[in-house]
Amino acid sequence: MERILYFDLETKRAAEEVGGWSNIEDMGMSVGVIWDSFDEQHHVYLDYQGPQLLEHCRKADLIVGFNHVEFDYRVLAGECSGQQEQRTRLRTELAGLPNLDMLTELKKLLGHRLKLESLARPTLGAGKSADGLQALKWYREDKLDKIIEYCKVDVEVTRDLHLYALEHGELLYDSRSGIKTVSVTWGQQAPKREVQQMSLF
Repeated sequence: MERILYFDLETKRAAEEVGGWSNIEDMGMSVGVIWDSFDEQHHVYLDYQGPQLLEHCRKADLIVGFNHVEFDYRVLAGECSGQQEQRTRLRTELAGLPNLDMLTELKKLLGHRLKLESLARPTLGAGKSADGLQALKWYREDKLDKIIEYCKVDVEVTRDLHLYALEHGELLYDSRSGIKTVSVTWGQQAPKREVQQMSLF
């Protein structure tokens, strides 16, 4: 059976605290969560467990996320190493794993970015439980339990959107002119192992 990992993480610091979006590696991971189809369980990793999270990712047949290749992997690489050369090597390795970044794929189809919430509400009838700014506030207040639960919900939303897309071949999303449909063929193509040039856009 194909082992699919659904992955998301939350950061310790906002972009403005590290000098802007070009310094994503310095934002730090507060919590990372994987839902593993092998045991159908959540796996929670705290900041000091970045290497274990990396090892978990390496076991996947497919890693599904939402902007995880261009954002979460950069945060994770920075958390696991202070050396720029090693950070770059880790980013390259992670980007070369069999990934399905739903945001990246949808942007190719639509020509613009979407928020996870704008897909979840019309497609699943439910959305996120909070947002990234709230998670940062919880981190400053040392409320890791709240961050963990929030991150788990985001991972579940990501998983359920992917499963919906596999079953129906489409997703719904909110647009300025109302709810629209985008056709996807993610279940019909094998995941690619290719090294990508990392970028924000």
